[in-house]
Amino acid sequence: MALRCYREGRLDIAPLGPNVPTGGNRLTAWLGRAMLRVGGWRIDGEFPNRSKLIIAVVPHSSNIDFVLTIAVIWGFGLKAEYLAKESLFRFPLGLLMRAFGGIPVERDFPHGLVGQMVEQFNDRSSLVLGITPEGTRRSASGWKRGFALIAQGANVPVLPAILNYRTRIIRFGDLITEVGNVDDTMLVMQQAAATGAPRSEHGPKVV
Repeated sequence: MALRCYREGRLDIAPLGPNVPTGGNRLTAWLGRAMLRVGGWRIDGEFPNRSKLIIAVVPHSSNIDFVLTIAVIWGFGLKAEYLAKESLFRFPLGLLMRAFGGIPVERDFPHGLVGQMVEQFNDRSSLVLGITPEGTRRSASGWKRGFALIAQGANVPVLPAILNYRTRIIRFGDLITEVGNVDDTMLVMQQAAATGAPRSEHGPKVV
């Protein structure tokens, strides 16, 4: 279903499709929309009616990217999860990490991170996983192949979520359903990232 752009002081939102996992409540929905409204952000594109997919957030240039991601998840009542190292899930921080949808990464998992996440996708009826393919906020760093390997192993599509700090638009790109070739998936995502604009190029604003 289409997620409409923010216009004239309000968010015009179409409901998510019936297969998309949902979460949150009225309070989190209000908070998420308020965060986007205050920051002057708009949402453009369509969120696919899929029970399983990977959201690849690009370009990754600031910790604010995480705040925007949470705002979108809350604002649209989406249930999505993300990866973080296992040590962050110890009490009491672990309570907050799990509340925000965190999945602990087990470093000693027999098949590594990719195998761990492929198993998660295979064992669950629904899972929306958020990943930053660039892995780090440093623009000079190389891309990580993990998201494409997970998509290939679990045979789940990848949805580009493209951030543009210049126009203040978060755009959902075309769903990548052909995920059998990791290099091709990487190339499509890099092309999508090139249409965005990182925060570092557009001043020190908080949101």
